[in-house]
Amino acid sequence: MSALQLMQWTTRLLLAAAAAMLLFGILRWAAAHPRFELRRIEVRGEVAHVSAAAVRAALAGRLQGGFFAVSLPQLRQALEAIPWVAAVSVRRVFPDRLVVTLREHRALGVWSDGRLLADDGRLFAANVAEAELDGPVVQFDGPPRLAPEAARRYAEIAAALAPLALTVAALEISERGALRVVTDSGLRLELGRDEPPGRLRESLARLAAVYPYVLAQLGEPPRGIDLRYPNGMAVAPRRGAASAAGKS
Repeated sequence: MSALQLMQWTTRLLLAAAAAMLLFGILRWAAAHPRFELRRIEVRGEVAHVSAAAVRAALAGRLQGGFFAVSLPQLRQALEAIPWVAAVSVRRVFPDRLVVTLREHRALGVWSDGRLLADDGRLFAANVAEAELDGPVVQFDGPPRLAPEAARRYAEIAAALAPLALTVAALEISERGALRVVTDSGLRLELGRDEPPGRLRESLARLAAVYPYVLAQLGEPPRGIDLRYPNGMAVAPRRGAASAAGKS
């Protein structure tokens, strides 16, 4: 490398260093300037259980440094710790505003360990009384690792029972995935496992077809129905002996 080329490279490096120092100085000045203090926090999203006050409390003490210096990942982490928060995004709006967009959990019911079960299968800690404000709370029981499966099966079963004017009040899932449901009327449904795949859907369809006939025959809702049979079901009246409908 010639002396001229060396001088050119040195000049470029010095200019780059000077530019970096100037930029650093500007950023430090902007971070400390009152004009760029964070003055507003705007909360967006369809929220029923997370208040603006809770958001501000979670962010308290984390807004030092102003608009340019605040750490958005740290703010997100703090907001995700608020009960009911399922997802959160935080962005800056120049010159002095933070926009926080929240998505809440939608609780299906309460798990046997006291946590709430969200419709996406996640278990989260929150006040059960708040969930009850949205309507009746379904009782879930089973191994926590099967919570996603329980949420998925609940949606399937609830949709199948709705035309029969039956509502799921409790759902239990065993270690092996066997399902048991109790309706709001006290009807106990033994559903078993979905093996082979599709068996549960067939059992629910069979129940939908036969249940009106069962009601007509008994004159009242039965105490329980066992749908674990491949081609039928066993019906337990509220009094008297059990009867079978196509049981085999």
